[in-house]
Amino acid sequence: MYVKWLRKSLFILVAVHCAAAHAIDTEAIVQQNEKAVVVILGQKKDSGAPVQSSGCFIHESGLILTTAHQVHGVGSLHAKTMDGKEYPLSVVAVNDSCEIALLKSGTPPTHIVRIGDASTLRSGSPLVSIGTPENLDFSTVTGIVSNTNRTYRNCPVLQTNIPASPGSSGGPVFDQHGMLVGVLIGKLRDQEWVTIVNPVNSAYPLLKEHGVPVPAPDNGDALGEIVPENNVEGIQRQAIETYNRGVQATAIADKIAAYGTAAKLFPAFYDAWFNLATAYTASGEYEHALESFGRAEPLKSNALEIFRGKGRVLLKLRKYPEAIACLERAAILAPTDASAHNDLGEAHREAEDFAKAASAFEAALKLDSAYGLARYNLGLTYAALGRIDDAIEQFQTYLRDAPDAPDAGKVKEWISKLQTEKK
Repeated sequence: MYVKWLRKSLFILVAVHCAAAHAIDTEAIVQQNEKAVVVILGQKKDSGAPVQSSGCFIHESGLILTTAHQVHGVGSLHAKTMDGKEYPLSVVAVNDSCEIALLKSGTPPTHIVRIGDASTLRSGSPLVSIGTPENLDFSTVTGIVSNTNRTYRNCPVLQTNIPASPGSSGGPVFDQHGMLVGVLIGKLRDQEWVTIVNPVNSAYPLLKEHGVPVPAPDNGDALGEIVPENNVEGIQRQAIETYNRGVQATAIADKIAAYGTAAKLFPAFYDAWFNLATAYTASGEYEHALESFGRAEPLKSNALEIFRGKGRVLLKLRKYPEAIACLERAAILAPTDASAHNDLGEAHREAEDFAKAASAFEAALKLDSAYGLARYNLGLTYAALGRIDDAIEQFQTYLRDAPDAPDAGKVKEWISKLQTEKK
């Protein structure tokens, strides 16, 4: 039920974006979310100086999303809600590279925010933030997206003009529908008029790992059915019904026909274009797949599944520079996703840039040491680099972790040949 409701909401968001613009209801967004916002308080462990930042409850279990830099070196962490109640906090996880931290209160929250999708934002999209700057707890500010294609410490961020001051870091940022699309990181030192926002999509892998549902798929699989709102009529409803027939179809040709028709009926239908691309990929019609990915990409400019799917198709076509560019973007969008780094490594390996391939596979295994495919690929890459002992070690670890793997016999043969080469 949650997934159906969420997919429905995402479709309506796209439809509204393409229809006549309407004023954002800031008051409703604040009323909906302010009770989920918290002041995060603590003390510097080295000096005892007080520290204040912002955050919000994202799950019924008491999980709070905030920024990493406000957590490091800070003790006695506790949260204060709008009603004045305070709760001790523990640190659950921290991702320094993308400025993400998860904290947890032992007391379940009365309100939580709804996780949104920042890839639907465009330059000019309206934003609302509820932060807790020092001496100004629970302040609402508004702004717009200035640019969606910025990076900070090699991670994607949103450039905005949202006002920010000390204590605002970690403050939740909402779109025009009241969905959480990011958290404030802060102002740029050399450009005070720019505030950068960490898109919530960067936290998806960490959220999923801790049981928090997220709206967007993190792989290249086709998207599921959509339940339309009662007020969706005419061409849009017809497009959804046709699209759903494609989801239900078993034959690839029937899927292509349904998704193609749905996309033509409603050209702003991201799900139809994306599923059409995956269906073309499955049928081996790679040029058509690339064309469909190209139609989907402007509708969700930072969607991980677009860059991953497109990169894999380009790799099949041996268009290595283009494939690597797409898969590098996917790895940036999903820095904690081992499979994204494995895909990038495979592109470098096929392009015979074995040093970069090894680095990518090593990154995947650092994130997930039990990722057998990355270990298998790293063994092949080390062998190509002439690092025989390292290749043998990787293959032996692969067999130890998966002794009944279908290719176990082949891997044993490789180990034997590599050991012979050493002599």
